[in-house]
Amino acid sequence: MTMAMVMNAPMIPVQQQQLQDMYSRGLLSRPRPNLYVLGTVHIGSKSARDAQLLIETVQPSTVVLEVPPSRLTRILLREEEQNGGGGGGGGGVVRRRKMTEKESEEERENDTMEGQSSSGPKQKTDMAMMMKAIQMLPALASEGLTKGGLSGLLFSTIIVWPSLVKRSTTSQEEGQSLPRLNEFEAAIFAARDVGATIIPADMEFEDLIQNVARSMNEKNPLREWTALGISILSESIGLRQGDPVRRRPGESMIEWENRRRNINTARASRNHGESSIPKVSRVLVEERDAEFARICMDILDDEEEEEG
Repeated sequence: MTMAMVMNAPMIPVQQQQLQDMYSRGLLSRPRPNLYVLGTVHIGSKSARDAQLLIETVQPSTVVLEVPPSRLTRILLREEEQNGGGGGGGGGVVRRRKMTEKESEEERENDTMEGQSSSGPKQKTDMAMMMKAIQMLPALASEGLTKGGLSGLLFSTIIVWPSLVKRSTTSQEEGQSLPRLNEFEAAIFAARDVGATIIPADMEFEDLIQNVARSMNEKNPLREWTALGISILSESIGLRQGDPVRRRPGESMIEWENRRRNINTARASRNHGESSIPKVSRVLVEERDAEFARICMDILDDEEEEEG
């Protein structure tokens, strides 16, 4: 996930050790005087603490999150329910829309598979999480076929679903060695507490399916999917190096988290995607990054016009 903070005015450089660590790892950058960009990982709690610290320090006017609008809405609605409908307090402004019942259920499943929420139920066992992932196959297959035809079906079943199953096998170990704090929630609540506008800037899952299908269908979809299948098979049997972001044999959860919290790992993973699954990587990485950057630039332009 990526998030960006837009400030009302440039801040004095902060010397806090934690922020310096973010800079040194390449997690935090400042491409403009009034723009901070923070990269996070979906494991452990350090990314959640990074987001909270940065927002509390910078006091931004706007926080842009690489999260779909429906998920932002679900997180806020869940907190409202837990607080008896009181809205959770705080003065932040949120640009959101009402979720459909179908989207609400999809987001619940997404949150369950991504990891333990800071305000959610107790960690489930690996077996329960695996069963949940297995049971999601028919729904994912149906969604993929409906939204993206054959390419959408293949994307949902051979890329998305296996990643959910794999993630489910380590949920209990992660809960024991790296208690999970959700970086989405941490950023949302911190932004709200400082009165920042919160803007979601990621695709909905159905849009992701459609865009991947479009990318794969541009020339010869059969050839593209065959090449992708061969690449995945070669990695699974050890004939080709897998994604560098994946957990290595014998690597502890803490070691894995530390390695993922390094810009070199992220760059290596991106290079791997561009070479092994270029059409899919273009949508999952390049197009999403471009849309995120566009939204950030639009906000900066709007604020500069208001100040001018």
